[in-house]
Amino acid sequence: MSRFYRRGASDSDTDSSEDEVEELKANKSAKFRDDLDFMAGPEEDEKRVVRAQKDKKFDELKSLIKQNRDAKSNKDLNKLLTGFDTLAKAYDKSKTIFQRQNVTNPRFYIRFLVEIEDYVNKLWEDKEAKAALSKNNTKALSPLRQKLKKYIKDHGLTDLVSDYRANPDEDGYETPDDENDEDDFEEVPEASPGRQAERAADSESESDSDDDDSFNWSSEPDTNSSDDEENVTKMEQLRRYFLKKEFREESKDDKKDKRKRVIKVKEVVEEDDDDWTPVSREKSVVHFDPNEEVTHDVMIKKLNEVMSARGKRTTDRNQHVANLQKLLEVAEEKQLGLGISVKISFCIISALFELNAKISDYMEYETFMNTLRTVNTLLDLLITTDRVKLSVTYAEEDENLKDENEEYRIQGSILIAVQRLDGELAKILQNADCHSNDYIEKLKAEKDMCQLIEKAENYVELRNHLGIFDKHEVCKVYMMRIEHTYYKYQDQNVGEVAKTMDYLCNKIYTLDDEKRLRQRAMLCHVYFLAVHDKWHRARDLLLMSHMQAIVDHSDVDTQILYNRTICQLGLCAFRHGFIREAHQGLSEIQNTQRAKELLAQAVGTRPHEKTAEQEKIDRSRQVPYHMHINVELMECVYLICSMLLEIPHMASCEFEMRRRMLSRSFHYQLKQSEKASLTGPPENTREHVVAASKAMLNGDWKKCKDYIVNEKMNQKVWNLFHNADQVKDMVVRRIQEESLRTYLLTYSTVYSTVSLKKLASLFDLSKKDVHSIISKMIIQEELSATLDEPTDCLIMHRVEPSRLQMLALNLSDKLQTLAENNEQILEPRTGRGGYQGPGSWFPGRNERQGDKQKGSGGFQGERRGGPGGPDGKRGNWGSQGGQQRRHPQKPRAF
Repeated sequence: MSRFYRRGASDSDTDSSEDEVEELKANKSAKFRDDLDFMAGPEEDEKRVVRAQKDKKFDELKSLIKQNRDAKSNKDLNKLLTGFDTLAKAYDKSKTIFQRQNVTNPRFYIRFLVEIEDYVNKLWEDKEAKAALSKNNTKALSPLRQKLKKYIKDHGLTDLVSDYRANPDEDGYETPDDENDEDDFEEVPEASPGRQAERAADSESESDSDDDDSFNWSSEPDTNSSDDEENVTKMEQLRRYFLKKEFREESKDDKKDKRKRVIKVKEVVEEDDDDWTPVSREKSVVHFDPNEEVTHDVMIKKLNEVMSARGKRTTDRNQHVANLQKLLEVAEEKQLGLGISVKISFCIISALFELNAKISDYMEYETFMNTLRTVNTLLDLLITTDRVKLSVTYAEEDENLKDENEEYRIQGSILIAVQRLDGELAKILQNADCHSNDYIEKLKAEKDMCQLIEKAENYVELRNHLGIFDKHEVCKVYMMRIEHTYYKYQDQNVGEVAKTMDYLCNKIYTLDDEKRLRQRAMLCHVYFLAVHDKWHRARDLLLMSHMQAIVDHSDVDTQILYNRTICQLGLCAFRHGFIREAHQGLSEIQNTQRAKELLAQAVGTRPHEKTAEQEKIDRSRQVPYHMHINVELMECVYLICSMLLEIPHMASCEFEMRRRMLSRSFHYQLKQSEKASLTGPPENTREHVVAASKAMLNGDWKKCKDYIVNEKMNQKVWNLFHNADQVKDMVVRRIQEESLRTYLLTYSTVYSTVSLKKLASLFDLSKKDVHSIISKMIIQEELSATLDEPTDCLIMHRVEPSRLQMLALNLSDKLQTLAENNEQILEPRTGRGGYQGPGSWFPGRNERQGDKQKGSGGFQGERRGGPGGPDGKRGNWGSQGGQQRRHPQKPRAF
């Protein structure tokens, strides 16, 4: 509006026109002075306005609300969704300031929530408007509606929203929160130059305060002064800017006012000692107002408020746990019921698990024990009462925390907490030093963990009929108890433990649908039977499961368990004297030269083959030390089995050039021993077995026995078996039998007859045992001999050639092989069949060779009788021969 129309307006319009003139003047002067900020120097007299934190937060919220309203007016729901999230986070951060200054929820914030909720609900019900939205806005509508509804419910704003809907504000109404309080301002000295617009505003406010009386009497002087100031040119403003200001002495009170600063309140831990006083930066949380009655709604609201800080970067995790424990104490003190107590306890368990920033890090042992006690207490409470149902099937809307007339329904699963606690114990043991006393101290927690798992199993059996458990959770509980039982050897109450193991495995066989837990339960069952020397039952169960065919398609943890089971089954076969079966089971692991890595007892020694992430995953799969299988024992058993099988085989195939090896690693150890220039006494178990093998090959069973069974081997190998004496007797007996077989096979060409009594005395066996061994060798055609009962002797048959004859036969075999190779090379050139390789490049050659093999005279028949093809060429040899073969012109004599 121009000045001409302003002067002709009525008195009612005078005030508004004056405001517009002042705003215009302030904008012009501020713009002009902003250009002169670079010339401003430090002035001690300049002052800046420090606003209260409450007002700053109010302005921040109002600016965010304005942005959201702009997005709403533009129908940009995607931007509105993002803006609402930002507004909610800013409001949550402002809550602590509001509580400190005893400020309730701002009414303008409730008004905005009501506006957005009405807008979204109206848009949701209007199908035509919803169809007209873009793809991004349509996608953002549903999340915005759900987030808004959940936000109002979780933050306890339902009552405030309903009250506002009952008494809404009129259009254009401003609440007291919208106005700025002058009492919240503080004047402090400005060390650096401030903005000129603020200084102009301060000077105007001072002039207004000095001329209050004149302003109350009339408004005409203000109008005239405003007209005069408008006529001031830019040069005049520049001149006034550089004028020296009047010097005014400041009083001590003014200096004190300038030194005022807003100081953040910190909690100081006071101690009686004169030492250093630590200052903590943690913000104290105001739990409840002493004058406020703690009810269910207040407690739920406070719990939601504390849980809203969960997972944020600025949240102190230990303080978060302490806040929840304080809430639990208040809830038990006020006797708010089991629902509230169970809900808070479950929140405490979740917070204790989240004390680690990374899920891959292991939990501190003290924290683990604290969590174990909390879970144990909660589980005891759930077992003693049947009025509380804790299940993952419940939604947050279905929870019942305060109605005592109904059953308490709480979302969550105590079984998952037990499962995660078991995983944390495994990680603690993985990262502990296995050769220190610290590992033993931490291993004591496994007893408490086993008791907790048994208690969880009892809880499942008590409440399973209510249908509050998932089938997979129940299988996990049974599987956890199996995994803490299957590797332990029981000296006492073996029958009860075996029945329990059968019961748990049958439960998983019945309930599991994913087949993974069923496979693991079956492998654990086989492992348990093998540890307790149930060889035949363990073998049959493994063969019926067909795990050998499907284990390659299983996950890595199942493959590790399969390797452990196969090794334990091989050791069980060795204890029973089944040498061939033990060798077959152990060879799958020992021949790879990576036994520890395949059993998850060590990380691979070739780091260049794996990335850092893969190596980290491998370390997380390692088996705790108390579950390890002794790799040195397993290697020694494998070498002993190889010796008992390979030495007689070597004696029977002494002069064969291409003999089949049963164990490559055993032959490698023998070759390494033969290459040694100086052979000393054996030191480790491997050298003991190699020395015993050489003695057995010479037929000296006593020397072989002394290498296998002695004090050093007792400490490293035999004392590790629970039935050590029986195993040693079995090994000595097998050494005697295999030494006898080796002796007969080696010296069969030397003797013509051998007395059975002499053999029995030589190998310290009974005559009956010697007769049995020789009879088996004759039946299996290993030995060409006959038993003469009247003379009680073994008569050798001269079937085996001598050494010279054997070398001559080997030479003739080599010459025959050389001749065959020469014939195969010459066959393509001479046209004879037998060599099919290069003929694939020439179609006619294959046909000729095929006709010759079938007995037809393809090429020669052509030459004898035949005319050529229709074109007079000799290219159609195969077809012409075929016609003669199918239609012979004259019968053949043969």
